Amino acid sequence: MIKVLDKFIADKIAAGEVIERPVSIIKELVENSVDAGATSIIVEIRNGGKTYIRVTDNGCGIPSDEVETAFLRHATGKISTLDDLNSINTLGFRGEALASIAAVSRLSIVTRTADSSAGIKLSMHGGQIVNRDTVGCNIGTTLIIEDVFYNIPARRKFMGSDAREASAIIELVQKLAIYYSNIRFMMINNGQTILSTEGDGDYRKTIMSIYPGREFSNLIELDSEKVKGYISDPGTTKNNRKGQLFFVNGRIVESKVIEKGLAQGYGDRIFSGYPVAILFIEAEPQNLDVNIHPGKKEIKFLYEDEIVFQIAAAVRDAMYTPASIPAATPKKTFSTVTSAPAKATTVQKTEPEHKPVNKPLNNTEHKPEQIGIREFLKSKSPDPEPVTKQEVKAAPAKAETLHEDITETDKPYVREEIQLNSYIHKPFDFQELRTVGYVFSSYIITQARDNLYVLDQHAAHERIFYEKLVTKYNSRDRKSQPILTPIMLETSQDVYNGDREWIDQLRYMGYSIEDFGAGSFIIREIPEYMSLSEADSFVRAFAEGLDNENHLNTIVVDKLIMRSCKSAVKANDHLSIAEIDQLLKQLAECKNPFSCPHGRPTFIKVSRYEIERAFKRK
Repeated sequence: MIKVLDKFIADKIAAGEVIERPVSIIKELVENSVDAGATSIIVEIRNGGKTYIRVTDNGCGIPSDEVETAFLRHATGKISTLDDLNSINTLGFRGEALASIAAVSRLSIVTRTADSSAGIKLSMHGGQIVNRDTVGCNIGTTLIIEDVFYNIPARRKFMGSDAREASAIIELVQKLAIYYSNIRFMMINNGQTILSTEGDGDYRKTIMSIYPGREFSNLIELDSEKVKGYISDPGTTKNNRKGQLFFVNGRIVESKVIEKGLAQGYGDRIFSGYPVAILFIEAEPQNLDVNIHPGKKEIKFLYEDEIVFQIAAAVRDAMYTPASIPAATPKKTFSTVTSAPAKATTVQKTEPEHKPVNKPLNNTEHKPEQIGIREFLKSKSPDPEPVTKQEVKAAPAKAETLHEDITETDKPYVREEIQLNSYIHKPFDFQELRTVGYVFSSYIITQARDNLYVLDQHAAHERIFYEKLVTKYNSRDRKSQPILTPIMLETSQDVYNGDREWIDQLRYMGYSIEDFGAGSFIIREIPEYMSLSEADSFVRAFAEGLDNENHLNTIVVDKLIMRSCKSAVKANDHLSIAEIDQLLKQLAECKNPFSCPHGRPTFIKVSRYEIERAFKRK
């Protein structure tokens, strides 16, 4: 039998969708204070907000004849027509918050507008008015919420401990205080003031007062038209996303779209973890849907790709500033070193002793697909020196097998290139670097003004090699190499009889692949930048993951990274002065010279101040 629910039960159900826990109440009330134009907001809680919540603001207040109306469900002064839903500029708008809060607590409100000589105090229990008085009070509004979920025991028992609920509230208030740095926030927990901001509009100072940790101390500012905020350098990350805070038009949100833009902006500069990011994003209200979650935690962008692009562009620009270079900060404590440290070798203008150029630069057996460092470093030189016979033997035995004939299908296939992050502005000037040392046959010491830059030769060469391979992959002049024994690729019938666009993708990579009947394909040529075993494993993994979006580029990138790592000069491979100079020159020509394709930094910075501080001179 179907019947209409009693209003009391219906209100409790509706309230439960909006008010999940005490922090939900704080969020709704503080957002109302912001919408009311407050310049000062005080939040006080006891027992994690379960027994007592107070939010006091100096906003515009509620007119005395509208106080009761404000607690009716769907009563709001923020929207009035359907068109208003397409351009919401306030944090609250549905008119559900006060009604929902009142339905699950004992509530008191004291409010006064500027044109009233006295205020109104209204008391409610479970959504029912129990008292109304005229009182003297300041302009603004104070709401006191007591005994949350006292009338819904089933919901009350699912709340966390006092400490857990308090932690969630404090975290929320901290976040709001950052974006609304022009508002004075005070947070009181069990009688103790734990947060107080000045409300002077200084974002960076507010961030540092709330998050004094090292990862927030040297944030890089973003200041594009639509994306502003602060991010950490790529070497400063956390093992979770707690350091990431996103605001869209002043609203705290969780968004996979914003996370995607952030990840694209950092690109391969991140080795592990999640960077710190406090982003303030402005978007046209008509291009947002802020009503897809009961607690307004999530939003939907109408033009997601545009938002991703704007965020990525802003972050990329910041990644090409000197501030993005990871710093090697000395530790504050020192320990006695029992063994003598290795000396830094000052680079002289005469050739130092190093391994003969006709021998591999590492101690492992030189594999056929590897390219000698000397050959590679000379590959871009205007007039390279003649390569010795020994070096030719050590280089890949591919030269005679490479050719450019790649079978194309009649139907053109538009291949997505692998993107190498590059930027219009590259403030870091490699021309200023002067080589002053070389240590452990692995690290190149350079100097520019009052900074030392320590370059990892393996990471740097990986970056150079990776960009060369990506350029080759993206080029229309793709080369293949025939193989003596063809690769037989067996597929399932759904793949064999399905859309064969994936074959075009492989042909664009450099594979020569044909139908061999009975669910199989034959491959007679492979890309030049792959060994036979790599090409075999790649094509099988690719065929197995055909339902994975963007699978091609993901696998290709992984393969190119692996190849660049194998081919790059290793640590302990001693380089000559000429090779060091050429390495620096080629790194400067890279689109992203700051990290290897794995995300490790190619060089780190040590300032003169840090060195002097380590020696107790500062």
